[in-house]
Amino acid sequence: MKSFALLILLVLLVAPEADAQLRGYPFAPRLYSWRFGVEGGVGVLGSDLTKESQDYHFRPLGNLEFTYVFHRNAAFGAFAGGGLLRSTQASLESNTDFVHGGLMLELRIPTLRGTVFPVFQLRGGVLSMRPDLREGPVTVGEPASAHWLYAAAAGVETISWRRLGIRLLFGVAYTSTDKWDLIIRGDDNDGYSWTALSMQYYFQMRR
Repeated sequence: MKSFALLILLVLLVAPEADAQLRGYPFAPRLYSWRFGVEGGVGVLGSDLTKESQDYHFRPLGNLEFTYVFHRNAAFGAFAGGGLLRSTQASLESNTDFVHGGLMLELRIPTLRGTVFPVFQLRGGVLSMRPDLREGPVTVGEPASAHWLYAAAAGVETISWRRLGIRLLFGVAYTSTDKWDLIIRGDDNDGYSWTALSMQYYFQMRR
């Protein structure tokens, strides 16, 4: 926690001249802008079945984001989304659909006059999932249950006209449960990794 606080402080201090025009970065979104994003990509489940078989399955997932750019190098907001993840091992097959939502903190570093932003995100929230496990013709499942979600992601965003951004993110999510595939082995909780493309729109509220 201390190292994370120092990282935030360091990134914020990189830009002491943070005015509303982002002086020196004419193509970057304005400070105190709001950002709405639509994200879509693929996820890979990291569960007991996946760890044993190393047979990875890419399945779709997506998110919506709404954040506030309160500093040249930082933004804070919320996310919500969901997807369907799968894992297999021999005759076993697990399919789990989920929805999640929570808060996120984003650290950004403008480069090339504000047209390119390396991005690092931390996310935390609640996840609701409904897993099932099939072996041959027999399928067992459980009703939806809620768990904690922690995630980190890194990537890059390109921005045009101060308004439109396209970004590519790679992330890893950890959860507080080991039952994504209804199999509990050891103390490791299940999670997933993802890759996603998103479109971001920056705007300012009228005063």
